[in-house]
Amino acid sequence: MQNQNNVVVMFIGDTGSGKSSLGNLYLKETVFETSQKPSACTLDPTRHANFVNGMERVVIDTEGFDDGDHITEEQIQKLAQYLKNFEVGINAIGIVIQAQLMRLTRGVKDVIKFVYDAFGDVILSHLCVFWTFSKKDFPDRQIREQQYKPMLAKYLQEISGAKTLPNIPFYYVDTQKPDKEFCVQSMTQFHGWAVSRQKFSSSQINEATFGYYTETETEERVKVDTFTEGKITYEKFIDRVRSKIIPNNNKNAIHYTNWETTKEYLEKIEEVTEEKQNNVLSGYVYENGNKYEVRHDLVREVKFYFRTNERKEGNWSIAKENKVLVGETKTNEEITEKNWVEIVEGGFNQITASFKRIVKISPDGEPSFGEFQEISGTRKVNFIKNEPIIINKRSGGWWKAVAGAVVGSFFL
Repeated sequence: MQNQNNVVVMFIGDTGSGKSSLGNLYLKETVFETSQKPSACTLDPTRHANFVNGMERVVIDTEGFDDGDHITEEQIQKLAQYLKNFEVGINAIGIVIQAQLMRLTRGVKDVIKFVYDAFGDVILSHLCVFWTFSKKDFPDRQIREQQYKPMLAKYLQEISGAKTLPNIPFYYVDTQKPDKEFCVQSMTQFHGWAVSRQKFSSSQINEATFGYYTETETEERVKVDTFTEGKITYEKFIDRVRSKIIPNNNKNAIHYTNWETTKEYLEKIEEVTEEKQNNVLSGYVYENGNKYEVRHDLVREVKFYFRTNERKEGNWSIAKENKVLVGETKTNEEITEKNWVEIVEGGFNQITASFKRIVKISPDGEPSFGEFQEISGTRKVNFIKNEPIIINKRSGGWWKAVAGAVVGSFFL
């Protein structure tokens, strides 16, 4: 039966991490055997209690685990049997780690896995971490908050499948100098946090997984992305690894850690460039009597496929049009003088006048002529009066008459 008038905490950790000393510090009484040597002092789970400020504090000290080794099935069985017989509920589980360490050891991982398998998701809100052998101004506290806490959270998510986790508080103590202000402050904060936790029953323990072994799975060249940077399209590939966790006593409860990337690389897929031809003659146009060359700046898209070494060309399109004047219509004025005769009463007029016309030469050299027009003010008229011709029969006048007629016709 759970006792609500006490607070029960269990400390787990590697051999020499300071669990027993931490238990004495929390109980404010030396009841657990401690040693300065790295060998285990606690060989079986034990508990001690003490009243502090009117409340009973109960500490369960567990067997230490050798750094780097799996927790053994025998150790798990001893802890499981102990918890089954312990009818008082547990408020908090403290993971005890030496301050100079910055990793989750295999032993600590195994016992966390066991505790989770035994009690389920309820323990996620009952976990905290104690950093022993700390100093007041321990320089790496921020690193632990930023690096170790995510590391622990990741492992808990792997074994539980939980997407989000409660905050896991960190406490810093020096069990050799428990009177230090920061130690007192940490233990006070821890006690307040532990009291605020609702007890979970340790006697109703599930069939826990007594250890496990792992197999490493790898995948190479896994496509994870396609993107374009500048003119080149890339595919991004990774090599990755994960662990297959196989429980010793339940091969059907296999699960996996998250994939971790071991290598990433890019592969060029295609490159898109522009091919240009400038000032290409495409024809002629005539505008306002002028001849122009029409020249185009052309552009087309060219794709190069790296995998097939293939080049694909698009259609040409006009990027810019230019007109170049290559010929103009030239206009000239042609002037000429004309003479002609007009018969009038009593004689005839000899007329002289100047005429002009417009001559146009096209850009291609072809002429065109306008009509002649008389230039005003240039006409000159000379009147010639008809003179009578006398024919003298005696002196061959008939021939003179003929000659006179001929002369008259000439002027006409």
